[in-house]
Order: sequence, then structure tokens, then C-alpha cells
Amino acid sequence: MAIIAQDQYVELEYRLRLDSGEWVRGSDDAPATLTFVAGWNELLPALERRLWGLQEGDAVEFVIPAAEAFGLYDPENVQEWSRKVFPGDMELKPGQQVLPAHLPIPPEYPLRIKEVREDKVILDLNHPFCGHDLHYAVRVTALRPATPEEIEPLKHCKSCAEEMTCGT
Repeated sequence: MAIIAQDQYVELEYRLRLDSGEWVRGSDDAPATLTFVAGWNELLPALERRLWGLQEGDAVEFVIPAAEAFGLYDPENVQEWSRKVFPGDMELKPGQQVLPAHLPIPPEYPLRIKEVREDKVILDLNHPFCGHDLHYAVRVTALRPATPEEIEPLKHCKSCAEEMTCGT
């Protein structure tokens, strides 16, 4: 029987919650789904390591500690930005999440506004899951060798990531 290993196409049903009990993907009633090709850095590395070796039909639960997931909360990642970075007509409020797409390198996740001043905005650049342990419940629903067509685009992105030149 096949196991999750390099170049295996994997389909999962999963649920993800934080220590607070808040569901962030899926729920008790409706799991989320995820597909990926194993070994190509499409997942959080700590998640993929825990899936390696599972077979179709396997169901597991595990916790990824914050330090292995998105890291510990870093107060140094709270920054003061000019209000001019945001569109003039945009209403900004503490707690609001923003994704400044017009930046030279847009962030991969929303940034949280901590404070709004007359000409400054205090932003928390930490990942939203930073400082949180991730509680997973996973079931492998399908597993097969990936096709060359599924692997080819991953080769391009992997080489770009290694060269630090890919903008996509």
C-alpha cells in the first residue's frame, strides 16, 4: 500500500483549531480539504513531516507547537507606518486586518492594525497564527503517484524559491 512520501499526490480532510478552541479551518461538522504533492514544500514543513508515512484511510490528531508552526510572537514585528501608505479614503480601525497590495512586496497574509494615529498606523506584522499551537485532526482520503504534469510547475517554483528570484 502507498504511503505519503516524495512525489505522492495527497488528498486530505482536516480540521485545524487554536488552543482557544477557535476553528480556523474546517469544523466538527465539516472538515476542510487539502491537496498537495508531497516533498515540494507546498505545506508548512512541520505539518508535512507529521503526515509523512501515512496511508490512505489513516486518521491522526496532533499538535504543532507554535515554535514549529509560525513562530513565537515577536514584539519587534510591531511597526509604525505612515498613514500615506494606505488609500486616503480607507477607514482604518484597531483590530482591522489589511492586506496592502500596493507595497513593493505585498505581505502573504493580512496585517493587523493595533492603533491608528493622525498620521501613523501601528501594524502588527506577526503572522495571525504566530504564538499559537496548531491542533490538527487529519484523514488521508486519497493517495497516488503524482503525474509529471502535477510535478512540473512545482519544480519551477522550488528552483525560484532556492534562487530567491521568483515573484509568484
